[in-house]
Amino acid sequence: MSTEYRDKIKNIYKNVKSYDYNPIYQIRFDKYNCPVEFYINDILVIYLSGSGKSAGEQHIEIPQYILKSGIQTIAVKIYPLLDKNKNFEKFVSRDVKLKLRIVYGDYEKELKNGAKNFKEVLSAELPEIDQDIPFIELKKEFDAIVPYELEGWSNGNDLSKEDPEKLEQEVKERIKEIADFYKNKNIEALAKEQYNRSKEIEQSFYMNKKEKSEELINELQEALNESKSIEIMDGKMKLMANGKLVTILVNDGTFKDQGVIRSRVEGGYSDFYPQYFYRPSPGAKLEVIR
Repeated sequence: MSTEYRDKIKNIYKNVKSYDYNPIYQIRFDKYNCPVEFYINDILVIYLSGSGKSAGEQHIEIPQYILKSGIQTIAVKIYPLLDKNKNFEKFVSRDVKLKLRIVYGDYEKELKNGAKNFKEVLSAELPEIDQDIPFIELKKEFDAIVPYELEGWSNGNDLSKEDPEKLEQEVKERIKEIADFYKNKNIEALAKEQYNRSKEIEQSFYMNKKEKSEELINELQEALNESKSIEIMDGKMKLMANGKLVTILVNDGTFKDQGVIRSRVEGGYSDFYPQYFYRPSPGAKLEVIR
């Protein structure tokens, strides 16, 4: 089997640029009774379920969703708590609390101090809830300054203008194709699918060390070794990035917002492999970019 794309991924570090200042942006949050989705630039970053209070301020790194300097958007979608059947209740909990910040800093220079010197560019707090509300959405903007510029999905087609049924069928076919690569443990084909995504994410984190690029392939190989079976779960097509990205995600229940490619591993655990596609030019094949 060819090793062309495995070798390309192992050598991504050679083309990753670093600068005098290498900022990485984070969402920092403290939540209570608050199933929540975070979006950066209209791209789902993560869904966090569950009741109870987070263990202090948590953080999520988001540089891979920032293509270049300028105004960025963050959206927060808050859902009702889940009942014993893992279905949403009718209304958002009146006890819900959420504090949110966007911060940035240079890991090499500031993480040594516990990232205490990270600078804040946005701060927000959810007001008290005094009535029955089925859903809450907050949107804010913040200014990011990064030394790199990524193409990402920026030049992709607006998929919202395409026939949704045909688009959904195409996405399902691409997901099946990629799921088969996992099932057949075809690491070279997966490396090819993930190459453009990997090189941009590596740049956004300034990972210019050989061991970091090799780690990508090692982790992929480890995932294939541990996988006992692959299945495609039911899901719903989702357009993101203002129509430039498309995926299919589990729509509700325990695995809400997970990718529909599910790998079962030892001990009854599961890994999920989301695929965010874009179309680089009219008529082109959908390509993985995040």
